[in-house]
Parts: sequence; structure tokens; C-alpha cells
Amino acid sequence: MIQCPNCNSDNTIVLHTREREAAYLWRSRTCKECGKNFSTREYSLEELAKLIDEGKESLDIMRGHCDELLSDLQVLISQYSNSKEVK
Repeated sequence: MIQCPNCNSDNTIVLHTREREAAYLWRSRTCKECGKNFSTREYSLEELAKLIDEGKESLDIMRGHCDELLSDLQVLISQYSNSKEVK
């Protein structure tokens, strides 16, 4: 279940979905409770299992995806921290 990073509500709507060459979907979402816009990367369990089963090359790809996720998380945390300071 997807939760809003601002208010933790699970009442969200999808504004836009992009399929990637990677094993995930990128979605732009809006929280119906607080109005915050945010994005998600959504992996299916089947796609993750395929990546693991494909061997070392896929593990390198997964590491790259993890690095991207961590980078995105750092940006989101920074934005969240800055928005709390402004209030």
C-alpha cells in the first residue's frame, strides 16, 4: 500500500504512470488528504525475482537501481526537512 510521505494517508490518486526499461513503473501521485504530490517506483515481485535469477549482471543492475532509489530518498528527505524548516 502506498502512503503519502507528508501525512501517511493511503488515500492517493495516480496522476501519471511511466513504464521504464528497468523493472519498475514510475508513478506521479497526489494525496487526497493533504494535496502533496510525490512519485513512486513500483516493482513487481515477479520482476525482482527475474532479476535475481538472471545472475551477476542483473545483480549489478539491481545495485544501480538501489543507488538510484537511495539518491531519490536523499532528495526527498532533504525536501521534507526544508519544508518543515520553512513552516
